[in-house]
Amino acid sequence: MTQHPAVGGRRLDRQGLLLDLITGTETDLDSVQKLSEAAAEAMSGLAGTRVECAVLLQLGESAPVSAGTDENAVRLANLEGRDGDGPITHAVRGAAAITVDGGASFQWQAYLQRLAAAGYERALAVPLRLDGPVSGALLFLARTRTDLGHEVVSEANWFAGVASHSLKLALEVHSVRSAGDNLKAVLESRTSIDVACGVIMAQNRCSYPDAFGRLAGMSRQRNLKVRSVAENILKALPSGSPASRFEPSALA
Repeated sequence: MTQHPAVGGRRLDRQGLLLDLITGTETDLDSVQKLSEAAAEAMSGLAGTRVECAVLLQLGESAPVSAGTDENAVRLANLEGRDGDGPITHAVRGAAAITVDGGASFQWQAYLQRLAAAGYERALAVPLRLDGPVSGALLFLARTRTDLGHEVVSEANWFAGVASHSLKLALEVHSVRSAGDNLKAVLESRTSIDVACGVIMAQNRCSYPDAFGRLAGMSRQRNLKVRSVAENILKALPSGSPASRFEPSALA
């Protein structure tokens, strides 16, 4: 078995390490928050002192998703998402980790001022290797320059690989759940419309196309969605709205 260097008196146990970014999460933001907390805990154990973490996730053309273990970390990540001039952005584009501290090149001097204002002296940005239009990075923040040594940087790169696989799975699960929720909404809407058309057909002895045409006409006249008009018709029935033929549990 490969031995790994001890840092801060502890080792990062790589064997079998998995990150559960799905359990207890409903959104991408939830998973990103869990990732930031797990990353901070892992790197703090290695460094032997508290290391904060922020995660910036860019989902194609959508607004970036960011989370972190404290307000300053999140603020730094949000500035990156807005301005795109910090180490996270460069890590994502260059697919390589970037360390920024007092010995950094001139291009990072403005960022160093941001770090100092947030109470940090060193930052480490590590890319997440995600798929397609999705990209992101971990941002580790230390209050002294010695808190993110070479061993921690090496382990952070490995940790980011595990995090990438875990986050991809979480994003896929959320996408499937969202698609399922949207499908439920479509089917529920269609069921209300179909039942309302049945009512109109029975009352007016007309065909389904004619009934739907009347429903659409009422929708335009009242400036309401067709589903809303259909639901109002069903609520007005003497026996109330009939039970839906659609069972959401079938898609749960």
